[in-house]
Amino acid sequence: MSQEQGGPFGPLAGIRVIEFSQVVAGPSCGRVLAELGADVIKIEPPEGDPYRNTGTVVPNEGKRFQSLNLGKRSLTVDLSKPEGQDVVQRIAKTADVLIINYRHGVSDRLGIGYDTLSKINPALIYCRITGFGVHSAAATLPATDPMMQAYSGLMVAGGKVDEAGLPESVSATAIADYTTGLGSAIAICAALYARRDTGRGQLINSSLLRSALAVQDTNVMREPVYDSTQRDPMVAALEAIRARGGTYREMIEKRQGMRSSTMSLRFYSGAYEAADGVIMLGALTPNSRASARRVLGITDDPTEHPVEDASDPAYQASLQRLHDQIAATIRGNTVRYWVDALQDGGCPAAPVNFPELMSEDPIVQAEGLMVDVVNETTGPQRVVNTLFEMSDTPTAIHRASPPLGGHTQDVLASSGFSEAEIAALLAAGTVHARA
Repeated sequence: MSQEQGGPFGPLAGIRVIEFSQVVAGPSCGRVLAELGADVIKIEPPEGDPYRNTGTVVPNEGKRFQSLNLGKRSLTVDLSKPEGQDVVQRIAKTADVLIINYRHGVSDRLGIGYDTLSKINPALIYCRITGFGVHSAAATLPATDPMMQAYSGLMVAGGKVDEAGLPESVSATAIADYTTGLGSAIAICAALYARRDTGRGQLINSSLLRSALAVQDTNVMREPVYDSTQRDPMVAALEAIRARGGTYREMIEKRQGMRSSTMSLRFYSGAYEAADGVIMLGALTPNSRASARRVLGITDDPTEHPVEDASDPAYQASLQRLHDQIAATIRGNTVRYWVDALQDGGCPAAPVNFPELMSEDPIVQAEGLMVDVVNETTGPQRVVNTLFEMSDTPTAIHRASPPLGGHTQDVLASSGFSEAEIAALLAAGTVHARA
């Protein structure tokens, strides 16, 4: 499947976005807006986004950077120079949206803070993405996805430990970063809708901490009745282990053992080894768990009966027997056999696939989830298609990721700079263009 290059389309056609971003959260937000048809201008320092040269083979064209910055244009500006700040402030007059995920406070020092730019352009929607937010003493602290998974408790959710008994990330994917980017894109679209009536822009504050808490919902939520019977005893037990200098592994095992209300999910929504690979069960409802029991031949399930003490050794032993029975049963046949049998029986199940093979997956191909583009530097690419489809205002990947400074002259010209001004800025090193 090939994608048409260039041209305005999508529900955000005509919307100009300027993006000051690096790594994942900000770029992922800008990519979604570009898929929706916005003209997203990534404003980079002379050395470029750090991801341009992270794990790269071709200089400035790292694979992660290319994926996160599809559909954008690149303008390179030296913001350490007052002249560079003047350039950006002038461009901001023409923008509808600004995205920034620099550390809190840096934007003000660079002359691109909300207070400055909203005076220049009152209709500007300014989306500020930070680590911890902007209201606490932690506002100016640096933050990355792994440390936010740790701080927010998200790392604990998977219950994973390595050989040393230390926590592992709930996912190799930067889940806090990506959810922050997606949430920010939603907020920007809502602010654009509101601006139709008010004519005014607004400030959007989004943070990795806020997103990491949001995706944990019930684990973070407080509810007096549930807490008194489930959360509070668990917290007391964890604090007791901590007080005596116990290990993280002990705490994880205690937490898992005391979460009796979700005990059944551990057995029917988890991975098991089959004869030729690994299968993932996804039974999250009573009906689908019942289906799994029928297919797997489970006639005695201790998780289906009330239990007074989930940490009781006899109860724990019965849980181990249940797990061993399921594991032994699944190990006796192939992944294909179990996926078909479980799905036909009403229990969600899937093979555990490797992402490097998904571009050739028949379902992915039938759904049109990959698209061909041409990168100006590295050539033909097949990339993941847009996040969603829209019938009347189609989304699309309309160009590959931009070369560093590849659109400097075009962006400046469309922002009202004359040829003489552009030449002077290039000569002074205030802006940079692709060599």
